[in-house]
Amino acid sequence: MTLDLGTARGVDARAIGKPGERTFQLRVVGATEEAAALWLEKQQLQALSLAFSQVLAQTGGEDTPATDLAFFPDPPDADVHVGRMAVGYDPADKTVVIQAYDLTSDEDGAPDILMRITSVDVAQLSTRLKEMIAGGRPTCRLCGVPLDSSGHTCIRSNGHSEQPVPRDRMEDDDSEAQR
Repeated sequence: MTLDLGTARGVDARAIGKPGERTFQLRVVGATEEAAALWLEKQQLQALSLAFSQVLAQTGGEDTPATDLAFFPDPPDADVHVGRMAVGYDPADKTVVIQAYDLTSDEDGAPDILMRITSVDVAQLSTRLKEMIAGGRPTCRLCGVPLDSSGHTCIRSNGHSEQPVPRDRMEDDDSEAQR
């Protein structure tokens, strides 16, 4: 059964835990005060951020400072571990439409959560998502896997390369200039 939140009255995102061990949550309070917590993986968060950036670019919007959700009920009406999402833009009411499907949802079934987010909220949420993504561990420039202190065996080098992962050209220029 789909929980239709309508146009969100409030939406925010948060990261819980230390980088490398974080979980990500999108919190939404709907038009009728129903609330949903959507649990996302970092890659899903990045994809959502990219989709929001594309919508803002196409509609002439831009990122704005993020604000915290004033009230979010505990527990929410729905607590969904997202397996897949669909994101679209409705020009009729200038909202972003999001359909979220639980990990256990049937491939052909209806979404578990349906919501609309205003352009203003999308701009604020886009800023928040970018901050959260940037606050994590750096990623390998070759394969995109997060790096940690225990080292990294890059799949792109088939795990055999003794060469370090290449750094940005700017970083190389800066380090040479400091010598």
